[in-house]
Amino acid sequence: MQYAFDIGGSKIEFGAFDGGGDIRSQIKVPTPVQDRDAFVAAIAGLIGDADREFGEDADIGISFAGGLDPQTGAVISANIPAIKGWPFGPELSKILNRPVRVANDADCFALAEARSGAAKGARTVFAIILGTGVGGGIVVDGQFIGGRSGIRGEWGHGNDVSGALIRHGLAPVVCGCGRTGCLDAWGGARGLERIYGQIAGQERPSYEITDGWQGGDAMAGRAVDIFVDLIAGELALMVNVLDPDCVPVGGGLASESRLIAMIDDAVRARVLGRYDAPLMVPGQYSRDGGLRGAAMLHLLDDGAGV
Repeated sequence: MQYAFDIGGSKIEFGAFDGGGDIRSQIKVPTPVQDRDAFVAAIAGLIGDADREFGEDADIGISFAGGLDPQTGAVISANIPAIKGWPFGPELSKILNRPVRVANDADCFALAEARSGAAKGARTVFAIILGTGVGGGIVVDGQFIGGRSGIRGEWGHGNDVSGALIRHGLAPVVCGCGRTGCLDAWGGARGLERIYGQIAGQERPSYEITDGWQGGDAMAGRAVDIFVDLIAGELALMVNVLDPDCVPVGGGLASESRLIAMIDDAVRARVLGRYDAPLMVPGQYSRDGGLRGAAMLHLLDDGAGV
């Protein structure tokens, strides 16, 4: 067995996987975001229950939304204040008395897609998340690459889409990281809603915008066109740099297959290389890739995952 967690600001999801990669048990509980003792107790309780159910002490892999210091395992950024600055994996390993590996949720999604999902058999995989914002993970030959700072694959930050915003008549906003012009503020579901809000003068949830677009609504269609232009410009740069074999897509917008195909066409029209087949494809594990990738962390070379 292999135990896995996918931990976010609202829920802790636990899964017990057998040797064939099939999930045998899956449970969700609320995340104690302010109390570290309660946070650890929630994880330990799920593990204890699984140990009794399956009769073994399985290793543990954890996917979470944040970054880790690769030297100490300390949490650099996360939406769970209780673990900010805490050596997450090393300390949990001591408390639970068994190996614990921890990695970013987008990295875990990329690992799952590269090893057994939509990108299985591909050598270079750049998996992206189109969720609340945007994220990404890079896997080459089934292993993570990079990681000197503990932050990698974050293609939604450090760029500047202000020129494109001006071209489309949109007003810049401050990103959650504190900068102005980051794609992360425009590239996920909240970004699509922000685009629609500025051009239409009213708010609509992302699913209503995509439904309207599919149904021929002109304003929703314009919002989607702008969204695709913003995404494709930054993603084309990543493709030129990485030359990936496959770009699986996860997150809530991954279910919009027509939208993914539209972005893929726009990206392949902008890149320098020739890609005759689609690069961007909906992830096979778009809903549970973090959990499945966490269950695969024990397969990585020593030192990958903290």
